[in-house]
Amino acid sequence: MRSLRTRLLITHSLPLLIIIFLTGFALDYVVETRILLHSFADELTNEAKILAELTAHQSNIWDEAQEAQNYLIKLEPILRPNVSLFDVQGNFLGSTAPSLKPTDIFLQKFEKLLSEGILIQTAYSRDLEASVVDVFVPVHDDSDSLLGVIQMTYHLKDVYGQFIALRRVIIGVLTVGIFLGIGLALFLAVNMSRALREITESIHQLAAGKEVDLPEEQGPEEVRDLIQTIKALVTRLHTLETTRRKLLANLVHEIGRPLGALLPAVQALEAGAIENKVLRQDLLAGMEDELGILRRLLDDLTGLYDQSVGSFVLEYRLIDLSKWLPNLFHTQREVARAKGLHWQSNISDELPMMKIDPERLAQAIGNLVNNAIKFTSPGGTIIVGAGVQANEVWIQVEDTGFGIPTEDQGFVFTPFFHGRRETRFPQGMGLGLSIAHDLVAAHQGRLEFESVPGEGSSFTICLPILSKELME
Repeated sequence: MRSLRTRLLITHSLPLLIIIFLTGFALDYVVETRILLHSFADELTNEAKILAELTAHQSNIWDEAQEAQNYLIKLEPILRPNVSLFDVQGNFLGSTAPSLKPTDIFLQKFEKLLSEGILIQTAYSRDLEASVVDVFVPVHDDSDSLLGVIQMTYHLKDVYGQFIALRRVIIGVLTVGIFLGIGLALFLAVNMSRALREITESIHQLAAGKEVDLPEEQGPEEVRDLIQTIKALVTRLHTLETTRRKLLANLVHEIGRPLGALLPAVQALEAGAIENKVLRQDLLAGMEDELGILRRLLDDLTGLYDQSVGSFVLEYRLIDLSKWLPNLFHTQREVARAKGLHWQSNISDELPMMKIDPERLAQAIGNLVNNAIKFTSPGGTIIVGAGVQANEVWIQVEDTGFGIPTEDQGFVFTPFFHGRRETRFPQGMGLGLSIAHDLVAAHQGRLEFESVPGEGSSFTICLPILSKELME
């Protein structure tokens, strides 16, 4: 009982065995008592009717017992069952078996027999040799006057061989059914056990970090669902492993680059550059820029952590977007102008009050603007805008930069994606757009984009306007 195969075999076979045995006993009983005995009774009834026709013209045998006995002795060679004769008062006249006497049951039902006609009695016993079928038929003369009663008795020991043969057939059929049932149960149990063992082996391979050989999707629906679940788990683990490797590679690259720039600056200051005011300011400004890069990297990693643990935790506050949004771009506007970019603002003055997490939403918008500045060449244009349309607030960041290649557009929001061409994503962790997408989704909104390679890109945040009751 420790293995699933044994339990399945028992659960499949035991009910089948019980049902087959009970069915066999019931079938044996029904066939013997409801079919064979009734068949014998019908046969005896027909023979008794024929004998009644014959004895109806032998009026003398109904008056004297000796004549009745002599008549039955003459007929005995051609009669199979025992035959007894009774007069109209129920008195015994004779029998082919002299020791056979009328039963109490017959005497009690004699009046009913005279009024209703044919009477059939069956004395059934599990001992077939003791089973008896009696048929009583009244005899009438040509004027329909009752002459007497004929009793024909059939002892089933005479057909005992037929019953034994019938039982053998039933036992044989049931035995074949039992073996077929056990074979089918064994087949199903082995298949189920083998499928589960293959799944278990796949899980062991997965736990050991080996290449997983998944079994084919076959068998019961539950087993197929389990295999599909394991396939999804394997795919997920492979994705996580790939992501981990990309993260480590990106961290080495992204941290090493600013550290590589900071180290020479520190060494120059230690070597005396601190005495030169202009050089010192240049070195400190460069160091500040590199530290800013490290700070943005830390923000990206923080966003990545939020993604990994599930959903972003937002702290909602009621914010007037008309006042909050324009103030969001002061620093980035100066960065864009310092790079030689044109800055345009098309923010509506009629933006509504909304419940948002200002820090988180500012992070998402900032990621979009930083990308636009980073991938737009000097002389290009950055356009930020916002407005209301169809119960939504839209916030758009548009640039005239490199654009996103068509083959890369399906992976824009994929973490660590850098593009197959060194156009849009040559630097960074590849997390900015992914984090922005998830932050907007956490606000129940959506982030959409359009891009034409070589002409620029446009990213649009759409946020639903909640009712006043929900904002309160």
